[in-house]
Amino acid sequence: MSSGSKRRDGSPTSVVTHDERPSMSKKNTSSSARDDDDLLQNRINNLSLDHVSTKVCPDRIYSITCHPSPNKLIVCAGDKQGNLGIWNVDQNDDDDDDDDDDDANNGVHLFKPHSRVISTLTWNTSGTSLLSSSYDGSVRLFDVESQVFEEVFATYNNDSTYKDKIGYNTDQGYNSYIQSMELDHRFESGKCFYLSTSEGGVMHIDLRAAATNKGGGKLTFNRVLSERKINTITLHPDGNVMATAGLTGIVQLWDVRKVEAAKNDKKPKPVAWHDAGRSINSAYFSPSGRRLLTTTQSNKLEIFEDAHLVKGLMTSKTSVRHDNQTGRWLSTFMARWHPANEMFIVGSMQKPRCIEIFGQDGKVLREIRGDALSAVASRCCFHSNADRLIAVGGNSSGRVTLAR
Repeated sequence: MSSGSKRRDGSPTSVVTHDERPSMSKKNTSSSARDDDDLLQNRINNLSLDHVSTKVCPDRIYSITCHPSPNKLIVCAGDKQGNLGIWNVDQNDDDDDDDDDDDANNGVHLFKPHSRVISTLTWNTSGTSLLSSSYDGSVRLFDVESQVFEEVFATYNNDSTYKDKIGYNTDQGYNSYIQSMELDHRFESGKCFYLSTSEGGVMHIDLRAAATNKGGGKLTFNRVLSERKINTITLHPDGNVMATAGLTGIVQLWDVRKVEAAKNDKKPKPVAWHDAGRSINSAYFSPSGRRLLTTTQSNKLEIFEDAHLVKGLMTSKTSVRHDNQTGRWLSTFMARWHPANEMFIVGSMQKPRCIEIFGQDGKVLREIRGDALSAVASRCCFHSNADRLIAVGGNSSGRVTLAR
């Protein structure tokens, strides 16, 4: 396997949050940062592709994530038709059967909790439940212990039949759907989350509330924040700043407290913004919150420093030229951060096919290539456990490739 790795030049930039380091002298801090960088780079260089990709979903993968377990490797992928594949990667580790299309022999368990695209998959912190949002206008919760899917939210029109539902009068028509979901980490229960819609709306759902409605929970706010589809929502670690991005080509930062307090007849105003020129596939805060990463159709990966502190127009500190023209038959690229380190992963249109890992400074740390990666891995992620370094990529035929 060709690694295609590149080492960083010049003074190294720490990929571990400095705020989490013990207090020490400037000299020792610099030395410790270099040591941490070298250790991390070695781990990245040692990543190796599994010998074959595995069919996890029947159709094109739109969402992908890993269970946070430190011991088991479980990959979950959602596809275009609403299928959810849960792959217990090492379930049959002792088997030598190379027939990777035989799902019964490769640890894949297939469900169909939704009728349309599964746009987002996210585990709660403890790994006891998996939330999925879909273009069908619903959010479902998969309980690991009971192995049951429960609909915890759905959009409904203004028919009086649905007046006791949380999502009453939130459905704007057939072409209105849930585009993305973000857990509200201010509440560790995993029962609060944000949703963005194809109509530019953002909702906040609180399932902790008493069951005053059928199914319990409440809609704490529902605001139109954009004239067009919002592709992603991301919440800063401080819980007060939210970034939205989508088809308008503008990434906007909001003070969550002001959005919540805004009256229905008064549209909230963003505290900061940046015009990318073309549609923005995604925008995500880094684990430290010091950086905001965008993937745009203007063929750029842009990194904004301390965006949550900016008022007014934002400018990116780092802009990486990156071919993001995946076309209509591939899912779009969405660069994603590692859960603990300031580095990110993204698919690539390069040939031979590869998955790219970048540092916080926008420099390539590794281009992962191999025979198992024969198609574009449009949707990629790192393992969600901070102590595990595993790269995962899903393609448009429903196959998943691992590097570990």
